[in-house]
Amino acid sequence: MTTDGHTVPRTGNGFIDVTHAALMDRVGTIRRACARGAPRDAVVPHFDAFVDEMHAHFDHEEVIIRAAGFQRWEEHANQHAMLQQQLVRLVDYVRECEVTGDFLCTVAGTLDAALCRHEIRHDGEYAALVRTASATPEGRELIPWETGFELGIAPLDAQHRQLADCLNELHRASLDQGEADVAALLEQMHDHAQAHFAMEEGVLRSVAPSRFVAHRAHHQALNAQFARVRQAVESGRLDAGVAARDFLRFWLMDHLLGSDRVAFAGGSDTRQ
Repeated sequence: MTTDGHTVPRTGNGFIDVTHAALMDRVGTIRRACARGAPRDAVVPHFDAFVDEMHAHFDHEEVIIRAAGFQRWEEHANQHAMLQQQLVRLVDYVRECEVTGDFLCTVAGTLDAALCRHEIRHDGEYAALVRTASATPEGRELIPWETGFELGIAPLDAQHRQLADCLNELHRASLDQGEADVAALLEQMHDHAQAHFAMEEGVLRSVAPSRFVAHRAHHQALNAQFARVRQAVESGRLDAGVAARDFLRFWLMDHLLGSDRVAFAGGSDTRQ
């Protein structure tokens, strides 16, 4: 439910729905502060937090819908980019200029309305697909390993499988409700990911240097996404099961079947 009383449709993906709700809660905080006449300097940190959370939400949502197979994910990402540009300009104006309390209220209402329109109009386009993709698989494994995940480069395939094993263990721990140390499992997955990304970049620099820079940037984005989700779990703001099932599963599959296929499918660069 938005602060204007509109109901944002649920996507069926717990991670997207939780972060939708968190964004609307942030907007509600801003609107209440503006309505009671809070000074600009007191409200600006909330506007800045909104921008940061909006950026992360859109970034994570794009990973999920891309991995779920939403063919129009690039169009959806462009919608995100346009919306962010519009709202960031408003927040920058509030931060940099002396504005009235009435103007602050107007900006807060604009954030609310613009975000609500996006969630209702555009997110509904992928909801059915994501709901199906987010269904909990039978058994206790989120990602049962398949040969179709393999690149044909044995050390990298072994590390990919190790990452899938880490994620499956995190999922099992969430089902067992605290019998395992979730923080330790997240640390383990982080360490495996760092070692894997370093090896993958080394291989790619050797066999296809023209694709190295783009793939390294992809790894940097993965690291930032994982760090944010890990911090949310460890701070108690995000359930470990939701993190594993509804984001990290897609995060890993997008890497396995998305960017790695692009980076390594072309074989070695041709050098004369």
